[in-house]
Amino acid sequence: SQVFEFELVQAGTPVEQRPDLGIGRGDVRVDGRQVQVTVHSLGHVATGVGVAVLEDARGRELARAEIPRLAAPSDLLPKTTIVSLPLPAGDRGGLRVRVMQADGAAEVTQRNNGVALDP
Repeated sequence: SQVFEFELVQAGTPVEQRPDLGIGRGDVRVDGRQVQVTVHSLGHVATGVGVAVLEDARGRELARAEIPRLAAPSDLLPKTTIVSLPLPAGDRGGLRVRVMQADGAAEVTQRNNGVALDP
């Protein structure tokens, strides 16, 4: 049997003070040679500048777009923006869109940060 000891070296930002960029299946739409991505601000604080990335099946970056800062939905109204990524020619199999904070800041969750393109 093995025993692991963990030590918290540095506390992260409390969840209630984190931004959260999010995308879901209905937020990624192919429109001709472009991928239109509706990005949501879902966290407790405004987001910083973000990045949307189109990746291939191996995780290689094919295209990137800046996501402007978004307010937090503190008034319970959706805060969204649409960014556009160029779609390369060829097979769309395995392509996915990922969103993240440009500075790598912690978010409420990473589970809403990636969506696969329909082939």
